[in-house]
Order: sequence, then structure tokens, then C-alpha cells
Amino acid sequence: MTTTAQNAQLTQAPQSTGSLVMIGTLGGIALVSGLLLALVYHGTYDTIQRNNYERTAEAVLTLLPGAVSQKMFAVHAPGPNGDATPQNIYAGYDADGNLMGVALEALDNGGYGGEIRLLYGYLPDKEIVTGMRVLLSKETPGLGDRIKTDPGFQKNFNGLDVSLDPDTRKPKNPISYTKPGTDKEPWQVEGISGATISSQAVARAMRNSVNTLLPIVHEMLDELRKGGKS
Repeated sequence: MTTTAQNAQLTQAPQSTGSLVMIGTLGGIALVSGLLLALVYHGTYDTIQRNNYERTAEAVLTLLPGAVSQKMFAVHAPGPNGDATPQNIYAGYDADGNLMGVALEALDNGGYGGEIRLLYGYLPDKEIVTGMRVLLSKETPGLGDRIKTDPGFQKNFNGLDVSLDPDTRKPKNPISYTKPGTDKEPWQVEGISGATISSQAVARAMRNSVNTLLPIVHEMLDELRKGGKS
């Protein structure tokens, strides 16, 4: 072996060792970072869940006038693929334990920012929606997030008609979206100018939830009414 080749080997050896040290260091950093993220997640999980519960509980009483207490009923509803999907029905009761209405969840993943999660009030005796609150949204500030605060858009859900056909137990007129400024029917949701995608996602979430959950609510009305007396 020539002197030049020996020198090349001696020069390359420290570089290889240095690369291994760097890889080991980066791997260690990644491991520690992963552990820290896991610890933060588990440390904050209970707080996040508690905040979500409190926000939902507050919204239930807001959406059901006259209700001073509530009870959650866990049910299984048909999912998009026909599979049973866990759902919650929140029943609201007055001071005497009378059923004032129920609050139901709605979800759509087609918002401009992805997932939109809603809660809306429903009066089974009148077959109308009493209002809607956004529980989760990543819509654009000042545009799509106006689904939370725009008075005209929120007004859509005060008395929204969701009457069921007595034979099929399906909505007579499924909730649908209509463009801003157009004449709308009592079962239609008028969108927000500049926030079409977000508005459509809300209407779609409401329609799917109403179609799925309202028949279940009417099937278990006796149980819901008794819930306030137990």
C-alpha cells in the first residue's frame, strides 16, 4: 500500500467515527423529544377532556331554554360505512325533572380548515332546532370562523324545521344549504358571504346528524323523559 493510500485511510477514519457520533446524538435528541411530548400529552389530557366536558355542558343548557340540569345517554348510530358509531344524546331537564329538549352532536371534516364539530338543540315535541354552537373549528379567522359569531348565520338555527315523516321517521325535508341573499325555506341554511365552504360544512354536518340521530331520539323518548325523574 502506498503512503498516499495510507494517509487517505487515516483521514477517513475520524470522519466515519464523527458521523456515527452525530447520528447517535441526533437519535438521542429525537428519543428525548418524543418522551417529552408524550409526557406533555398525558399531563394535559385530563385537563383537555375536562375543558371539553365543561364547554359541552355549558352549551347544552344554553341551547335548551328552561333546562337547569342534564343527563347524557350513550347510543350507537349508523356510521358513514354502516358501522355502529358511538354517539351522545344530552337531555336537558327543568327544576321538576321535565324533559325540555335534547342537544345533539354533529361533525363534518369538509370545512376549509378541516374538522368542524357542532352541538345543536332539538325539541322533539315541536320538531325544531333551537340553536347551534361550534365546539371545534379551525376555520380562517375573520372568514370561515364567522360560523361561530355571525348573527345572521346563527339565526338559521333558531326554529330550523326538522319535521320527521311519521311513517319513515326520516326528515320530510332534509336540511340543505342555500346561497346568501336568496329566499330560503324553513329547513334551509343560508350561507355566509366569503365563507361558503365553512357554511356548507355546517349545513352538511347538521343534515347528517339530524338524519341519523332524530329517529333514535324519538325511539327512546320515554327513556329520556324518565331520566329527569331518576
